[in-house]
Amino acid sequence: MAGLTYDDLYQVSLSSLGSAAEDWKDMVDQLAKLATDATDGMVRQSDAARWEGVNAGVTRPFIRTTAAEFRDAHAQAKSIWSMLRDAHQDLTAVQKALKKAVDVDAKKHSILVSGGPGSTVTCTYVDRTGEKTKLKPDQVEYLKAFEDQINHLLVQANEIDDSVSRALGRIHGDDSHNFGHAKYDTLDDAQRERTVQLAKKSIDLHKDGKELSNTELAEFQRLMQSNSKDAEFAVEFYREMGPKEALRFQAQLAVDASTGDDSTRLELAKSIQKDMGLTLATATDPPTGKDNPHTSFREDRTYLGRAWVNELKKVGTKPLDLGVHHAEPLGYQALASLLRNGNYDKSFLKPIAEDMVVYERKNAGWPTPDSYHGDLDLALSLSDKKSPGWDPMTGLLEGLANSPDASTAFFNGSTGGGDSDLKKLSNLQFFTSEDDGRVWPSDKLSGTTHPDDESTLPSKQALGHALESATSGRPYGDDGPTRPHTREQADVFEKVVQEFGSNPDLIKHDGNLAVIAPNLGNMSAEYMYDIQRDFSGEGGAEVYFKHAGAVADLSNMQDNALKQFLRATAEDPKAYGAMANAQQAVTTEAIRVGVADPGAQSLSEVSQRATRPGGIVAGCIAEGRAEAIAAADDSVKKIDEYNKNVELGDKWIGRITDMAANHIPVAGDAASWITEDIREAVVKHYTKDDADAVAEIERNSENYLEEEAKETAEAAKRAFVNAARQEGVSTAPGAPGFAVAGDVYSAAYASFRDGKASNA
Repeated sequence: MAGLTYDDLYQVSLSSLGSAAEDWKDMVDQLAKLATDATDGMVRQSDAARWEGVNAGVTRPFIRTTAAEFRDAHAQAKSIWSMLRDAHQDLTAVQKALKKAVDVDAKKHSILVSGGPGSTVTCTYVDRTGEKTKLKPDQVEYLKAFEDQINHLLVQANEIDDSVSRALGRIHGDDSHNFGHAKYDTLDDAQRERTVQLAKKSIDLHKDGKELSNTELAEFQRLMQSNSKDAEFAVEFYREMGPKEALRFQAQLAVDASTGDDSTRLELAKSIQKDMGLTLATATDPPTGKDNPHTSFREDRTYLGRAWVNELKKVGTKPLDLGVHHAEPLGYQALASLLRNGNYDKSFLKPIAEDMVVYERKNAGWPTPDSYHGDLDLALSLSDKKSPGWDPMTGLLEGLANSPDASTAFFNGSTGGGDSDLKKLSNLQFFTSEDDGRVWPSDKLSGTTHPDDESTLPSKQALGHALESATSGRPYGDDGPTRPHTREQADVFEKVVQEFGSNPDLIKHDGNLAVIAPNLGNMSAEYMYDIQRDFSGEGGAEVYFKHAGAVADLSNMQDNALKQFLRATAEDPKAYGAMANAQQAVTTEAIRVGVADPGAQSLSEVSQRATRPGGIVAGCIAEGRAEAIAAADDSVKKIDEYNKNVELGDKWIGRITDMAANHIPVAGDAASWITEDIREAVVKHYTKDDADAVAEIERNSENYLEEEAKETAEAAKRAFVNAARQEGVSTAPGAPGFAVAGDVYSAAYASFRDGKASNA
């Protein structure tokens, strides 16, 4: 590397580089005129001349050669100008981003940025006196991310510098007496050429049992990382490599790095795998107007079109020929490791995902290394030690988790049927049905290849991530605000509730898919308005549970599927925490809507109608919690888990109140007060004393649930009292609101009992 330091990039003036680029542009224009004059003047006149003898045999070829040199000189000058122009533009953008980070963001958070060893920085929090401060956990996390952000900018700057230097060398060439060497229109072209060169060199070396040096690998990593979001670079790289060579390169690299003891190489390979995935997502993202499968378009420099994807499908089901006799992965197994990174367009990912499902349905599995050769560490995926990637569905599902639109489309789709020799099966059922769905394989290499609970967890967890993404419209792990649901997202949630509500044993604490219960809990919280709307019936109470976006229709579920779904999901503490907070928040908002605008109904009637659906939800999830505690090996520990997750699930309160803002807009202070009051109500009424709760459940779970019903009723009553106070309605003894508060308590208590299984 050229070794640009933090101080170099921050302090340097790039104006001279800009001036040099402008000077070379003048040179390009002048040489263009000379080249034109030489061709249209000298060459044309020479060709038209009636020369004989020496003039015909020597002068005419000399004139033609001279004109060609002028053209080559123009091309060379143009390439030099292109490199300087792009270097100036790119370095200016990186420097601008660096100065914003240092001069604005760092100062805002009281962070001191200092140059570190080499091309790195060190970031520290300081107080007003400049002294270091003791950090909170969230500050440690932010500081690390901020430092990584600046270091990445330095990596970009150095790669720009190195790439321009390499390109200028190739443009100039080894022969100083001739023009006409390498030609580049953009710096991207030069960087892409070098990246492809290194990848193909790696493949050739591998045939002889050799590999790229760590220096070359680090260069490839920087090039790929710097250009992962550049559409032209991404497309040209994957087009020049072709699907098979691109997948073979990354698979060879992963296998070699995972079996060696070079930690530096392993980290480089891990980073390359990530960036190749991000680059593939960029390359397969169609420009606006080109994502309609019925629209014909030419493949251009900003999109890998159908021809490349069709070739990928052929490669996907064939061995990559790595030359490892006991580990020959298919193309799709290598692809899946790339899919873990990036937000992929649905026009690319959905058909690829369904093709992978079809292959598995037809072949009942994927090739895996023969682990009887010993404790093998061969990994195709380097991002998770627990998931070496030989089950490609893990990577595919994580890819769907990062690509909400594609995930929604996929889980609304199916494979088989029609002219296929496969039975039609929805993609959701393929992953959830115990009758027709997949047999979850082991994704481990040591010891026996037979699956066990531990070795199948990564792929099942990925399923939960993908379903969350499909129903929320947000990438998995995105803690941003909820978004109005589309019809397609709501459709997926309806199917999920019906599938698991009809087969609740799948997701109970000892079920085959119990590991996805936390995701189902988040999905339930996300759709809590729709759930309570369904429980409100057709009596007009549904007006209290309106929201923007499409509504999930849960009213036609068979076998009390919705209640069964909630009970089974709540056997997981994380799921319960999300649902309890969301239930209380929606109930509070529904009561507020009713109290603020009761219309022709009495205050008591309105408040009870708004209360009952939440009581039913509370009854369902309380029963699920009681069953999980009773079944636990350590019931006290289990209750502690529930208490902890009740507090951790409070993020849903803010999300719900944000969704409700279109009902009764409130000022910032009022919104904060309402949110905090809901939080206090949840903690007070839904956390339990561990010893007392265990003793009560062991004596009589009905008595325990009786106490739960009373706590739910108290929480609803509290919500009414606060809503009444906000509207100026007194709830003091003797006042009209006092009696209504009692009615709300009774409604919540009775509806809680309706949510129990014995009353289903």
